[in-house]
Amino acid sequence: MYISSSSLVVAALASCAIGQAQTPQGFTPSVNTKLEVFFNSNSVKTPGELLSKATTTTEPQLAISSAAGNLSDTYVFVMLDLDVPPQQGSTERRVLLHAMNTGFKATQQTLSGAGTLLASNSKGPAAYLPPGPPANDTVAHRYVQLLFREPATLEVQAADFANINGRFNFDIQSFMQNNNLGEPVAGNFFMVDGRVNATTGSGRGSPTGTGGMPSSTLATFEGTAGRWEVSCRLVGALCTLAMLVV
Repeated sequence: MYISSSSLVVAALASCAIGQAQTPQGFTPSVNTKLEVFFNSNSVKTPGELLSKATTTTEPQLAISSAAGNLSDTYVFVMLDLDVPPQQGSTERRVLLHAMNTGFKATQQTLSGAGTLLASNSKGPAAYLPPGPPANDTVAHRYVQLLFREPATLEVQAADFANINGRFNFDIQSFMQNNNLGEPVAGNFFMVDGRVNATTGSGRGSPTGTGGMPSSTLATFEGTAGRWEVSCRLVGALCTLAMLVV
């Protein structure tokens, strides 16, 4: 059986967006389709990549491939911090809603056939809160990004998230059920370490279930289009393999 090298390359590129879990181990809902998340010229190339607080200060830009579904749909974006410290007297870490933005639609701008930029005129209902793990925490935070198809019946009030206390202990599963959201169409996650000696890298972070509480102030969130870069370590290996297949 003959397998062309071009077929293998296409398969390798597709595996960048679909294949491995794009969300942390043990987190639900789990997602295998990659949501492209990037901050200016810095993209989250590998799920669990460690980024700096400075890199993530401004709201992320988003893109998806056609594999994620119908690009004529409208989407809602959610970002969560899974590792907020427990309240006094408790040992259980908490979840913090960092962003919820509705009204995302595909733009006319594509990224070399690998993805389509999304944009929204909405600024909420939960404005973007930049990652801000404190310096006295011991491990990096996991920040999960999820993209859902937005149902026409979705009604979420900005007043629910105007106060930071309204964002603590956010239950994504209950939110999905109460608002008739299906499974997310795409996802991703990155990590931010608040310690002074923390370094950024491109390796996949290990979920820890620990972290610190953000101290950042609220900032307006809205999707925008911009530069994007993509990387896939499998491509090189499969291209080499392709040369050996006859």
